Amino acid sequence: MDRLDVEIIMTLEKQGLIGIDKLAGIHGVSRRTIRRRINIMNDNNLVKMVVVPNIVLLGYKAWARIGIRVKPDYLSKVALTLVKHPAVFFVAYTLGPFDIVISTYFRTIDNLADFVNLELTKIEGVIFAETMLLVSPRKYNLFNWPKASLSINREIMNKNNRNIVDYKYELDEIEREILDILVKDGPDRSKNLASKIGVSESKVRSHLNSMWQNEVYKIEVVPITDILDETQATIGITIGQRCSDKIVDEIIGHPSVFLASASLGRFNIVLGTRFRKLELFSEFITKILPSVPGINSTETFLHIKRLKYGNITWLLS
Repeated sequence: MDRLDVEIIMTLEKQGLIGIDKLAGIHGVSRRTIRRRINIMNDNNLVKMVVVPNIVLLGYKAWARIGIRVKPDYLSKVALTLVKHPAVFFVAYTLGPFDIVISTYFRTIDNLADFVNLELTKIEGVIFAETMLLVSPRKYNLFNWPKASLSINREIMNKNNRNIVDYKYELDEIEREILDILVKDGPDRSKNLASKIGVSESKVRSHLNSMWQNEVYKIEVVPITDILDETQATIGITIGQRCSDKIVDEIIGHPSVFLASASLGRFNIVLGTRFRKLELFSEFITKILPSVPGINSTETFLHIKRLKYGNITWLLS
């Protein structure tokens, strides 16, 4: 891989699945060059596509990052159990007070409580789990959500106002089946989806178009190798009297912040970050965050190895 390959992967990682013409324009090369490079990446399994649902639009009320401490001899065993769990979509080994950080989302707080109390903490080898409940997500990779408002005019809530935070998209039975398959297996052709569900291809195509237009899901392009040599971390932030939304507003535009949400628990705000170079990450922690008014302290959980993201898993070691 050369510099152009790396730059293409970085663009796809930040912007998702975009067209050949747009990629060619961004990088100043021909469409043929872009197509050839992407074909080589796919053939060599350097990138994969992940379908990510719009959890806010779909009405999921319990989205959390959870830090886990594990007995030393059980680290791989616990990690493998979490990777296989269908409710867990992100798993990583970390440095800091936790050995593993995971992400999960549920429709209700009760569902999350059952997962933590009846499943997670009973996995052999788990010593402790701390839940960071993300109560007001504002950004997650390709999704951006407005801050919550109590003065929204209910009359304007319709499918042409998808940015209204209180609007919810109600999936019908076919759409739910389609989305479940896409999240589990990744993007697929409407013909294959129709065969799996047992309906006509035209009906599947119609539902896919509706869900795509309403931003029910987005397609992310994830680098499989460590060629980008990124520094990734979860950051917990405690604040003073200042409103958390105002602080998030000052952070959310940073190009290396892919997750930002107010949180319940030990932290008032939780961030997910992804930096191209370690020195840029260090500058963010030591200079940029401390300069934001209202931030009292930060705690960093450095991701040293990804194990799972969506339908992608990496070898445990």
